[in-house]
Amino acid sequence: MNCPNCNSPNADGKKYCADCGTPLDPQMQRLEIFVKAQVEKAIQEKFKDQKLVDVETSQAIAERLHGWGKLFGFFVALPVAALLIVLSFLGIERYSDFKSMIGGVEQQVKPKLEQAQKTASAATSEAEDAKKTIEGATVEAKRQLGSATELAKSVKGLSDRVSGLEQQTSNQMKGSSQRIDARVVELDQKIDAAAKDIAEQQKKLASTDELVKALFSKRTTEYFSTTANGPTAVIVPVTNAAFVFLLLKSVPIDQTIEVKWRVFSQPRGSYGMRNNVLTFTWGESADSLKQFPLEITYVPDPTSKAAPFKMLTLKDRTVFADETKLMVVPP
Repeated sequence: MNCPNCNSPNADGKKYCADCGTPLDPQMQRLEIFVKAQVEKAIQEKFKDQKLVDVETSQAIAERLHGWGKLFGFFVALPVAALLIVLSFLGIERYSDFKSMIGGVEQQVKPKLEQAQKTASAATSEAEDAKKTIEGATVEAKRQLGSATELAKSVKGLSDRVSGLEQQTSNQMKGSSQRIDARVVELDQKIDAAAKDIAEQQKKLASTDELVKALFSKRTTEYFSTTANGPTAVIVPVTNAAFVFLLLKSVPIDQTIEVKWRVFSQPRGSYGMRNNVLTFTWGESADSLKQFPLEITYVPDPTSKAAPFKMLTLKDRTVFADETKLMVVPP
């Protein structure tokens, strides 16, 4: 761009002319004009009443003397006769009187001229000081404007960073929201599946309850004579005890079996099962067992696939269920 003051070419982006120092930035130009106007206004207000009044007075005196000088030159240019006539008309009869009058005027005007010169010199000095003040204010204004420009750049950079962080935060929040929504949908699906499973389990439990009720409604009780061995009961005595083998009509559910002798019950878990053959150890002699029959209560297992045994036999202290050897009882 070209300088608006000296028309010198300058590179783009420069703030001041490299030749005359004139601001190239329109904002700087307006600021400089404003500063100069303010300073000049302050100077006018400060020196108007003191110095400039004296200058105006001196100028008025000088203009008056200049008028007199013109008048004097006019008189010099006239013929001597005309001058004498005029002087006589003015009441000056002799040249010495006229010279004395001129000398008196000179003595009156000279101090005023000197005072006017001093006042003008002081005003010039003060004008120079004001000019320097204006230049200093202009430089300071340029510096302040430069600082303000740098600050504006910093603020803009910070604003851009904040905008970037806001955008990044917004993107992260949006991504998190999407992931949360997807997770919620997944959890809802799992909850629905779990609810369906629970409903199915509840149905199964209800069915199981019905099954248990149905099974226990089929609870059966069988009685076995202990006086002699037969096809459904075999008692093999040992020292102070006896081994008991009972052939049930159906394969029982283990945890439903209850063994009673008179008013006594055999503890659960103290007997064994093989298909439909129940086995346990009697803790007293076999003769005491023969006094009362054994009472066996159980629930048949409808899920059993094994074919039940049909008969028990004892051969040489070996117990058989049909043709299957169950146990060899030691003497």
